[in-house]
Amino acid sequence: MLIYKGFIGQIEYDNETGKLVGEVINCIDVLEFEGVSADEIKAGFKQCIEDYIACQKELTGVYPTPFVGNFTVCLSTDKQNKIIKAAHAKGQSVSHWLNQRIERHLTSYFKDIA
Repeated sequence: MLIYKGFIGQIEYDNETGKLVGEVINCIDVLEFEGVSADEIKAGFKQCIEDYIACQKELTGVYPTPFVGNFTVCLSTDKQNKIIKAAHAKGQSVSHWLNQRIERHLTSYFKDIA
């Protein structure tokens, strides 16, 4: 995964072409990039974002931003009930309770892989 100016790029290896191919996953438009090495895919990703920003500013006059905010997750009824009960026990909204747990997990996860 690559991150640049808030945009997130997801990378896969294409067996047919022997290239690394990527797609920006938090943009309303389809943005793709490629490279044959780690350095090339990173440069391609950054160039893709810079080109997109320039194009959007020229066409609309607005600096584009990646979409963020709501994130839909499908959970079993049992898990939903447990989350609601846990949030209620802490005197918090479900959204606040979930955001705290996600933040803790992400902080720990990224500390471990950094």
